[in-house]
Amino acid sequence: MKIGINASFLRKPDTGIGQVTRGFVSELTKSHSQKNEYFLYLEKDIDLKLPENFHKRVFLPAIWKRDDLVRKIWWEKFLLPRCAKKDNCDVFISLYQCPTFLPKNIRHKMLVHDMILKVFPEYMDNWRKKIYAWLSYGAAKDADEIITVSEWSKRDIHKYLKIPNEKIKVAYPSVGKEFFEPANSDSDNKILEKYGVFGRYIFYVGGFDFRKNVSGLLKAFGKLTQRYEINDINLVLGGEDKSKHSSLFTDVKKEARDLGIEEKVELIGFVEQNDMPALYRQSELYVLPSLYEGFGLMALEAMACGVPSAVSKSSSLPEVGGDAVVYFNPYDTEEMTRVMGKVLKNPKLRHHLSEKGKERAKKFSWKNFVEIILE
Repeated sequence: MKIGINASFLRKPDTGIGQVTRGFVSELTKSHSQKNEYFLYLEKDIDLKLPENFHKRVFLPAIWKRDDLVRKIWWEKFLLPRCAKKDNCDVFISLYQCPTFLPKNIRHKMLVHDMILKVFPEYMDNWRKKIYAWLSYGAAKDADEIITVSEWSKRDIHKYLKIPNEKIKVAYPSVGKEFFEPANSDSDNKILEKYGVFGRYIFYVGGFDFRKNVSGLLKAFGKLTQRYEINDINLVLGGEDKSKHSSLFTDVKKEARDLGIEEKVELIGFVEQNDMPALYRQSELYVLPSLYEGFGLMALEAMACGVPSAVSKSSSLPEVGGDAVVYFNPYDTEEMTRVMGKVLKNPKLRHHLSEKGKERAKKFSWKNFVEIILE
């Protein structure tokens, strides 16, 4: 059998879709049957050792090289189906929702991560995004099978796209093996120095767009510093500040200044994937305050690293955290403050959450993820 795979996001390993693509392809090369022939379709060549039954196809539009939505639609809607047809694929796997329509003789499996654009239509703030979303949802409805990353996302896909439940399967992803490695104080401290992080800190990493609720986290942290005798702890935020480019993003510096906590809030910018485990491991507490997540890879990364975690009880996050994290209502900053304070003031609870988190994280495996998609 010939199986085609949209592995385009291997060129963006620091994104959530990039991590899932890397995990899927890595597991596939290690453990799956040699009976099949695989074609990886890419927009940029990647340095990846592949078995003989794997083939790379790297291509771009002839006259539009800029990495934007125009190229994205052109590549996914027109060039990709043409190449899959030329390679005589029997099955095609799209590892994210995209406007790829395939001939009916190619069985199309599409991984739909979430329904963010339906839940928060504010994200479609220009005509290009609206066109891309419309085309992608049409392609999802046309696909032979939908795979998604949580029961919550399955319900949302059924609700917003009217796709029958029997056509949707849930496959939980995992995280890289680097997150399960034990702490090494020397190497971890070098990474912390690289980002200018010293002393005790609460950690958040991810986007600063409004559904991530960083604004709520800042308010809760401000209350925490006022009400608890915890004056030696900072809030470290990893991620790119895009507030100058869009009103959808929190202006962290301004909000911290308005709350009078700017000296306790550290923005460390973009964090390289290989550096993430050290920043998780050395933190006192990881907090994920999101209003909506299709899965929540960061929560799983934190648990795998053994850092006590306080997580929003919204959307899919209770599926990921189970009984290994503590929860709060993301719309209630008073509750978020109480939960953070409770963990920070209780060493026994922190140890319990650390051990439970590592134990739970092991239940998520790339092997199961791949098997469910290929079955």
